[in-house]
Amino acid sequence: MNIHDIECPKFAWILLVCLGCIDLFRGFVHTVLLEHAALNIFVIDSSGGVDNQIFLLGLFGITNFITGILFILIGLSARHLVPIVLPMIPLVYIAGSSLIRRVASPTAELGGLSFMNIYLVTCIVAFILIVVINLRKRMIKT
Repeated sequence: MNIHDIECPKFAWILLVCLGCIDLFRGFVHTVLLEHAALNIFVIDSSGGVDNQIFLLGLFGITNFITGILFILIGLSARHLVPIVLPMIPLVYIAGSSLIRRVASPTAELGGLSFMNIYLVTCIVAFILIVVINLRKRMIKT
């Protein structure tokens, strides 16, 4: 099966473009509003090492700009990749989080965690819908 044979429903590429816009907003919050995000959303422990924590949070914001731009470009220009990108997002976050938790446990409140859970579940549900739609279309053709 060729990757170009997988149909990308309209809702899926629109969703990826929206996720890209959300990531651009997250990048803005993590860089431009960095101190506010660190102290009020992430709620870091301000008793020590704050500069390092804020610096790392800001670096994460830069990657949000990159993923935001890439998600928008893929959604608009390479729609055949959307069915691959959507499940990769939660897989990479889950795998990365598992690896990080092997050596560090967060002490911050992680105020954006519930939002990120919705973000990741949305990717999973969209991928399942893409698979179901493509399977149904295959069954109809045969």
